[in-house]
Parts: sequence; structure tokens; C-alpha cells
Amino acid sequence: MHGTIEVRSAVDLSEVREAVGSRSFGRGRSYERNQSVVAIEWDPSDLTLTGSVAGTTLYTTTTYFAEANGSLAFEDGECTCPVGYNCKHVAAIVIAAAGEGAGAQNARLGLRARTAASDAPAWEESLRALIDIPAAPAGERPLAIELSLRSGGAPGRRRPRLMARLMRPGARGGWVNGSLSWGRLDSWHVREGEYRSDHLALVRELYAVYRARDQRAGYYYDYRASDDRALDLSDCDSPHLWWLLDEATRIELRLIHALPRLGDLPPYGRGELLVDVGHDGERGSFVTAVLGLGDDDAAQLEPLLFLGASGHGVVCAEPDEGRDDPDLEHRRLRLVRLAGTAPPQLQRMVLDGERLEIPAGELDRFAVEICPALRHVATVVSSDGSFTPPEISEPTLVLRTSYDAGHALELEWAWAYRVGSQTRHVPLGIGAAGPGFRDRGAERAILAETVLPETGLERLGLLDAAARPAETPAVSLAGTETMRLTTEVLPRLEERGVAVEVEGEPADYRDVGESLEIGVSTTEVAGERDWFDLGVTISVEGREL
Repeated sequence: MHGTIEVRSAVDLSEVREAVGSRSFGRGRSYERNQSVVAIEWDPSDLTLTGSVAGTTLYTTTTYFAEANGSLAFEDGECTCPVGYNCKHVAAIVIAAAGEGAGAQNARLGLRARTAASDAPAWEESLRALIDIPAAPAGERPLAIELSLRSGGAPGRRRPRLMARLMRPGARGGWVNGSLSWGRLDSWHVREGEYRSDHLALVRELYAVYRARDQRAGYYYDYRASDDRALDLSDCDSPHLWWLLDEATRIELRLIHALPRLGDLPPYGRGELLVDVGHDGERGSFVTAVLGLGDDDAAQLEPLLFLGASGHGVVCAEPDEGRDDPDLEHRRLRLVRLAGTAPPQLQRMVLDGERLEIPAGELDRFAVEICPALRHVATVVSSDGSFTPPEISEPTLVLRTSYDAGHALELEWAWAYRVGSQTRHVPLGIGAAGPGFRDRGAERAILAETVLPETGLERLGLLDAAARPAETPAVSLAGTETMRLTTEVLPRLEERGVAVEVEGEPADYRDVGESLEIGVSTTEVAGERDWFDLGVTISVEGREL
């Protein structure tokens, strides 16, 4: 280092941090600590500090000061790095010159930190570098995104469309589009340093998400000819859109309405679609689909448009109490991110305010047959308290046995669910179509834990190679096989905790034990001296068979 300062002067490092931003200041401190500042030189005549900082390459950095009441006031800094202005390299050489860093050679310059005692410690600077938004370099203008609804055609025929335009600050205030185009954001059309780099990066990524929809559909883009002045975000089916909106809030990229009087859009809300079951006197019950937001003004929002085919979000409008006309351009917009997706039929019910009538006497069938499946589509509620969705139990693996006359028996595996007050059975097959109350994840877990070796079911084809219940058609038995399964296999299964359901009346199979008696008798045959009639009798429990 060169040019020791003879008159020791103080520099306020908080001014440097404010100019370059906490993130760059923290990184500059790390550069100095790692001794990446390889040279610094002070010019007292011009009050400039010049240095070299090792980064991706060796950068030359110059900082400018002004005298103020015997101290040095930091003005700004330049660098040969891509940022070029008030960057981390600028911070690094000032920290090094002020002797606040860890580099051993820093004491050779006479600058000192005037507010070092009030400066944040190194650990705080490093953590703030993770969370603080870097200051935009002077001269870089911000961008904004204007959102508006465009009518989709005749009233009641087509849904409106959500349009997005790029905007920049106007020379006389406000926001203007000028010549900004989504398809012309590359270096050929936008000069370096003209707009905030973080704003440019975000809007470029949003445009890439928009283009991805058409690329998946097989459309080809000629980037040189692309001149999208307004994007139609209505069909944007990527949930990545919400991350971009979060990032826009973080870097202060504003979302604005087309009418200046409407101001900025508030941050998007979070909600879910609800299936609401109500009661209407003698007419019976009814079902509607509504948007639930969980706040007081939820009922005031009018859903106008779902985003994407999956319906991952909703564009809503606030009521405009000051105007009588229903024009979309005069409505304040609200974006709502949904907790799940919405099938097309549910979207139509929400947007059209459709009401489905359930006749009196049919509510119980709705509760058992329809309501369990609806829970996979949306949360089922009853805003007037007239309906309570049925409770659904966990699945139970059962072996169903059906006895018929003549010692006939039919066996099959099944799942049993308790739906409200009813027990419902469905086939064992994991992939089989079934009612909406099924919990296939729980079924798979039960099958994985159920191993039944040496139970007698394997020879009937009711177990797979791993001795687990197998997806097979019903198995029919008769005669002694029925007796053996009833007296030997079923008790063994129940001992292992397997549920067995019995339909019909099995025969009273039991071990007769010592009650079995066999009698033998002989009687002479008339006219025969050497032949006898042999009689054999068998009785069980005193009953002759």
C-alpha cells in the first residue's frame, strides 16, 4: 500500500453501508477479512482512495470523499466490476483503509472509522447480508407491472382476461409504458444500468414462465420478432407465479392498477374453495361453491377469473362503492392463491354462483354417497350449521366369508370403512376404482404390515408370494375344505388380529371326541350255515348316523 495519510482523518462507515447497502457492505467486510484487498492508495489532494481487490479477476476501485467539519464524508465509489458503482469492492477498500478489518497491513493508512463503536459487529453484518435488500445503484430506474382485466367478449359468454404490462417512471411523474415490451428485455433493447437489475431479472423470469406454457403446447417463438406489449396471464398454469410475486414484494417491484386512482395492488391473499351445504326450509338442502379467505372482507370479493387450467389462483374484484357502472377497469383487483387446485366444474360453480338443490329426504344419501368424495375436491362446510359431514374411519382389512347351503363357502378380502352410521366395503385392489371415502395410503400401509405365513390361506391363493393378502377374485370352497377352513384357519387368523366377517350360518363343526360309538352285530342268514349278516352302526352323542 502507498501514500500514508499524514493528517489522520475519520470516515463514517455507516455512510458507506447506507450507500452500498448492508448486503454489499457485509460482503466487503468479508473480502477485507480474507485479505482480498491487495493494494490501496490515498490521494489527499483529490480526497480519493484507489485500490485493487481480487475477485473473479483483479478489479480497480476508486472512492471519493469530501471534507466535512474535519472529517471525511463518503460520496460514492466506482469499480471495474460488472456492478460498477457502490459495490462490495468499494466497501472493502474503505474498510481496509479505515483499519476496521482483519488485514495486518491496514494500519499503514491513517483513515480511521469515526463511528466504529456504533457499527454492527461482523457477525451481524454477515447475517444482514442474507436478509437486506441491496440498494439500487443511482441512475437505475425501477420497473412496475400493471395488471388489468380485459373483457373477454359478450357479457355472460366469456370470462375476462388478466393482462400484464411493463411500466417505468414517467418524466412528469406516474407510470408509463413507453416502448417497453416483454419480448424486448435483452441487452439489444435495454441498455445496461438503465433499469434496476433485480427488477429486470424478475420480469424476464416471469416472461419465461409465460412462454413455457406455449412451448409445452408445441408453439415456436422467434425471440427477435417477439414484441409482447401485454401478457395474458389468465392461462398461466405454473405455481411458480406466486414465488415471483413474493419476490416482487421483496425487491419492491410494484404491481399497479391501470387507473392511477386505484393505486397499487395489495399483496396476494391465501384462500381455499369451499363446498357449502345449506338448508332452505321445505325445499330441502342446497350446495354452493364459494371462495373462503378467512377474513372479514371475504364476502365482499367477487371472483372473476381462475388462473390456469388447474385453477391454482383466483382474480377477484373489490366492490366499487363510488360508481354505479360495472366496468372491470374501475374495480380494484385482488389476487388469491388457492391452497389446492380447482377442477373446471368447481370453477364454473364459483364464477356463476351456481346452486344445486338436494330434495328433502335425499340428504342422507348425499352424506354417504357424495360428500366423502367431495372432500378430495374441496373442504365441505355448512355456513348455516344445517349439515355435518359424516366422519370416516380408517380402513380395516377384513376376510369376508359367505356361507350357503350344502357346506358351500365363498371367501374374499375387502376393506371396511365406517362412514357416518354405515359400514361400507370396497374391493382389496389398490388400483381399483372406488368411492371417495377410500384412503389408499392407509390401505397400502396396512397391507405392508400384514404378513400371514402358514395360516392355510396360501394354498387357497389368498396370499401372494410374500404371504400378504393378494388381489384375487372370490374363492369358493365346499365339503371338507369348508369344514377345515371354519375349524382350523379362521381361528388362527383371529388370533393374529385379522378381522373376519361372517355372512350366513356355518354348520356346527366340532370335534365329537369320545362321544363317537361304533357297533358291530351279526345275524344268521336263513338257509346258510357258513354266512352271517354283518351289521355296523355309528352314533355321535347318542344320535345314530
